[in-house]
Amino acid sequence: MIQSFLDAAGVRAWIALGLLLVGSVLSLGAAVGIVRFPDPLVRLHAMAKPQVLGLALSLAAIVVASWTWTSLWVVLPVLVFQLFLVPVSTHMIARAGLRSGDYRHEDLLVDDTES
Repeated sequence: MIQSFLDAAGVRAWIALGLLLVGSVLSLGAAVGIVRFPDPLVRLHAMAKPQVLGLALSLAAIVVASWTWTSLWVVLPVLVFQLFLVPVSTHMIARAGLRSGDYRHEDLLVDDTES
């Protein structure tokens, strides 16, 4: 039992488990924030930051668990697309929220959209 924990595959399995658990907690936190926050502009924070980091940690867990170059080359484009597309999607949601007026005016410190 102790010998299987100390070999390379056992250590990689524990590291992958830790990465997967932390990534899952971050993704769950993002989901709770999206449901609980009051307006789209506040939800952007919960949608973008912990969700991308949670996905990156989960993908890292896959690579660590399988420990092959093939898994790295399969996971890498998913991470790159997320890193490029999440800022674009959050920007579009923010524009739609501002244009529709679906936000709390009193919560903004500075509103640069009004002249």
